[in-house]
Amino acid sequence: MNPHAFIKDPKHIQAVESIRRVDEKGYLYHMEADYDYYDLPDAFRQVIDAGCSTFVTKNREGEVLLCRNYDYSHFQNNDRSNPRTGLNVIVEGRNPNARYKSLGVSDAYWLDFKNGSLAQGMADDGKTDLSSFILCPMICMDGMNEQGLALSILALAVRSDWQEIDFDRYEEKLNKNKINLFLENSGEVPDPYWLYASVGSLAVNRTDKKAWIASMEPIETKNPGRPTVLHPILMRMVLDNCKDVKEAVAYMSNFNVKAAMPGADYHIMLADKSGEHKLIEWLNDEMTVTDIDHATNHYVSKEDPFFRDGCGRDEILKAGLFRTRKAGMSMEYAADVLKLAVQDPNNGMDRGKTQYTAIYNLNKLTMRIYSFGDMSRYWDFEL
Repeated sequence: MNPHAFIKDPKHIQAVESIRRVDEKGYLYHMEADYDYYDLPDAFRQVIDAGCSTFVTKNREGEVLLCRNYDYSHFQNNDRSNPRTGLNVIVEGRNPNARYKSLGVSDAYWLDFKNGSLAQGMADDGKTDLSSFILCPMICMDGMNEQGLALSILALAVRSDWQEIDFDRYEEKLNKNKINLFLENSGEVPDPYWLYASVGSLAVNRTDKKAWIASMEPIETKNPGRPTVLHPILMRMVLDNCKDVKEAVAYMSNFNVKAAMPGADYHIMLADKSGEHKLIEWLNDEMTVTDIDHATNHYVSKEDPFFRDGCGRDEILKAGLFRTRKAGMSMEYAADVLKLAVQDPNNGMDRGKTQYTAIYNLNKLTMRIYSFGDMSRYWDFEL
């Protein structure tokens, strides 16, 4: 049993002591959360969110499926010289003060993202303190409630503002944990829509002896009179309080959203057991609602300059949906579509790593989950 020295509430202790490994490799765990996860000690309130590929379809029996890959490249201690890692927790959300129970998957790596200290196998290594895991219900990347409403979050790219720096000192600023851009030709300058940039990335043109560092604005909507919440907190509130897509859209329109770090933005796919589905984005301080049944990591309510050449994963989803539109998509076929969209950073194109794949049946209230990009094995859960 792992320690949990920083929590005193019996319900919190019961939750972290319920954590059990699901897979053999330590990428996937299960947790029962029977407490009010809005009422948490102040020390545990810093959370962050992330995002991937998702689509909504019906199976051959007419039941609605929300399908998704959750992709993110994590490295232990945020050191890219370490192998990619993951630590995902299936959360059974049973908040006694919520309207509805839920089933979702959290990315526990974000519980200490600044240090990158949480990684594969640590939730049952006998020594890692699990106190912060009481936050897992608040960082679910997707989920479904007992009314058959489901959602998933996906990351969007943010424009880089490249500031020129002293070329003679650029090597001092090179961060091995950032992807940096090296330009080949005289006159080349960094593209503000270079997909692989993050805050602190460098662009270097050795021919011209010029260098730049990337900064990115914090994304936030600012409507007077509306409370501001992080994206995963809003998702949790929707799961706890809304019965269908119509109710969820109306509920979400009452809030401003804020990304937890500069350079991050997100959209959220909603679906319910009736087959209704909407993609929610936030542009120019307003929430936009698009009737679309699939999404990856580019905007759909505006042109996205990061994807001028298209998105291969988006084409895979569209093809899978088109081919099964009449007959319906079996669970096995849905898994095959997601397998083709799995992100593998070793192929030279994908910058993410598929942490897990989840298929929610919104009528039967079941979830099938595959861990860390391995589609040869799955586990089934029922809400």
